[in-house]
Amino acid sequence: MVYSAVGIKCPECAKLPRSAIVTLKPNRAARAVLAAFLGGLVMAFGVVLLQSALGLFFALLMGWLIGIAMSELVLWASGRYRASVTGWIAVGGCIWTYAATYLLFYGADVGDVARSGNGIWVALGLAIAGYTVYQRTQ
Repeated sequence: MVYSAVGIKCPECAKLPRSAIVTLKPNRAARAVLAAFLGGLVMAFGVVLLQSALGLFFALLMGWLIGIAMSELVLWASGRYRASVTGWIAVGGCIWTYAATYLLFYGADVGDVARSGNGIWVALGLAIAGYTVYQRTQ
């Protein structure tokens, strides 16, 4: 007898059919990476607009919203494939969103954010975005 997800089965019945073993195809992975990259640019522009209107304190809320949006975008592009691969693609998209925000739109002088004491809010927002996106894509 073999332990399975639905109980104890005989060895013959416990074998999974080929259709049950699904992997992320390379074209879907490429679409997910491209969607994370382009979506990160669009979200970075939105972050710049919201932070100029609301301030850096709302980086925590924006981190949560970026995590939700990036997870839905990557899951859509990957054909709703949920695994650690899509989770890490989405986390990379969140990191790219924050990197694009502070490197492309605010210029290469990121030290102003760190020196002003707002760097902790940005780091916490990125951590919240990464946690949210990874949990939603599993």
